[in-house]
Amino acid sequence: MPSEHQKNADAFKEALRPSLPWLGLSVALVVAGGLLAVGVLWMLVRFIGEPGVITALSALALSGGTALCAALSSWLAHSAEMSFATRLRQKVATHLMLLPPSAVSQYDGQKLRRLVADDIVALHHMIAHFPHEIATFLIVPLASICLLVAIGGWVSLAALIPGLVAALFILVAVPRLASREGKIQFDVMGDIALAVDDYARGIRIHRIFAAEAGAAARYEEATQRFSRGMVERVGRVATIMAMATALLQPVATFAIIYATGFDRPAQVLAASLFFSLAVVTPARQLGHGLDYIAMGRAAAGRIRAFLAEPSVVGGPVSDQPPERADLVVRNLSVMLADRPVLAPVSHCFPAGTLTAITGPSGAGKTTLLRVLAGLEPPTTGTVLLADTPLVELAPANRTAWAALIAQGTDVLSAPIRDNLLLSAPGARDDVLQAALRAAQIEEGLDTDAERLSGGEKQRLNISRAYLSSAPLLLLDEPTSALDADTSRRVVDELRQLAQSTGKVIVMVTHDPAMAARADEILPLHPVDYDGARR
Repeated sequence: MPSEHQKNADAFKEALRPSLPWLGLSVALVVAGGLLAVGVLWMLVRFIGEPGVITALSALALSGGTALCAALSSWLAHSAEMSFATRLRQKVATHLMLLPPSAVSQYDGQKLRRLVADDIVALHHMIAHFPHEIATFLIVPLASICLLVAIGGWVSLAALIPGLVAALFILVAVPRLASREGKIQFDVMGDIALAVDDYARGIRIHRIFAAEAGAAARYEEATQRFSRGMVERVGRVATIMAMATALLQPVATFAIIYATGFDRPAQVLAASLFFSLAVVTPARQLGHGLDYIAMGRAAAGRIRAFLAEPSVVGGPVSDQPPERADLVVRNLSVMLADRPVLAPVSHCFPAGTLTAITGPSGAGKTTLLRVLAGLEPPTTGTVLLADTPLVELAPANRTAWAALIAQGTDVLSAPIRDNLLLSAPGARDDVLQAALRAAQIEEGLDTDAERLSGGEKQRLNISRAYLSSAPLLLLDEPTSALDADTSRRVVDELRQLAQSTGKVIVMVTHDPAMAARADEILPLHPVDYDGARR
């Protein structure tokens, strides 16, 4: 059986597999179009030797076929690549939702945006264009060489020498010159986009803290670096390539063709010219995309590494939870990056009780809540809810068993009603109002949640606990932004909720007075690197 790690690592291939038949068909059309293009050159050579209407019409018909194959191939390739990109984004987003918070914390906002946007865009050339260029690079030159030898003999191959030298320069020398500049350009363009995005989305915060100048300075610095990089790229790469391809190759090619065939028929000279260009041109096109291929491979590596991050493993249990359920923790401990963050804990949380988890910073309180919610896998120990191991719950079913109300005041930029309906879709307004009153909020359901104070936003999130049908409710610092009197009323309401519904409610708090109002207190202690409690 493949491991969870292997399944995640293969997600990239799974996203690409449905597009492979269409990409293969598009490559076949490219090959057909390339052969038709060679046929057009053949007809032009024949027309120069023996002008005729049939030859001209044949050239036109083959040109039309070439254009049709190119259009169909481009459409198929881009459609397949777009479908692949959509599936890959869905897999990345789904995997992100299943990652434990400790893994997500390794990716800041900039890395995540680049992962789901820039890196997937960087795969475009490698998926949609590179297979075509390989097919064109192989098929068209081989067919052209065969016709060139058939018309002009082996001596005609001398006309290929300047073009092949130029192609080798483009394929070997230019990528080495361009790799550094191309990476700089790609990175700086990302910095520019992020600077604009951060400033535009956070302009109110920038104004509050008088940080507009800093955001503008970061944008200006990124644009200046981009300009300097482009000038350097033009000087080191573009100018040299233009001189090599626009000056050296045509002059040398024409000179060789004339030297080897000045006394031969015009048809042979035309064949030497047309087919030598047909051999070299695809190689030049291939070289143009090599820097994009390098960036695409690097992006694919980052995406595969992200998808290989172990997610929270789920089980087969998808049953609905019972209304009352005891929570039992046995010898539970957590290590992150080989560092212990939660000392072994064993405790029974009876149904119908409110338990307060206390302890200094670094004791693992929030980590314990995440483990109880099924978001963070434990290193050792088990968690049983209604005698069901938490790891056996299907990921999509965990929120039906355990609801976590995280610390903070983040709310949806929408009316209060819409925020509450996220936890209880279809709930009546009177039910929503009752949840608000229990959380000590007197605002109407149509009030914009963004206009609430920090404490009101926190209580709005607490009110979601009253709407959840899960038998286990987990709250992280639910009273941190509240005054003492409001905090007392909120904790008393949570205790009453546990007793009246039979739920297990667990809350983390730094406030000894609030912990004392709970039914039970579970103190946690910081743990040293050797695993011993301090």
